[in-house]
Amino acid sequence: MPNALADEARSMTDAELGEAINEAYREVFNLQFQIGTRQLQNPMAMRQARRQVARLRTILRERQLAEAAGTPIEPLARTADAVDEAGDVEFDDPDNMVEPENGSASEEE
Repeated sequence: MPNALADEARSMTDAELGEAINEAYREVFNLQFQIGTRQLQNPMAMRQARRQVARLRTILRERQLAEAAGTPIEPLARTADAVDEAGDVEFDDPDNMVEPENGSASEEE
């Protein structure tokens, strides 16, 4: 099941993602103060804020690992350019596709 918050985060650039992570940490910090002063109205807000931090950091880490492996992940907004006006997806040249490694589940012997 797709997560709208994760899709939104995946469409951000690395700089925007870093700013979103900082903002999410600020939100967790503010909620901790509200809990301490017993002003928190919604007890689920802390859980949601912590999960948002984890979600954003996971997406940033996915990008770092992909870049280290030599296959950088582009934000979704940039990859959406592959769809033409008719709504058809333009595929890359099949001769340039990466072959699966030996022992993968999709390979038949």
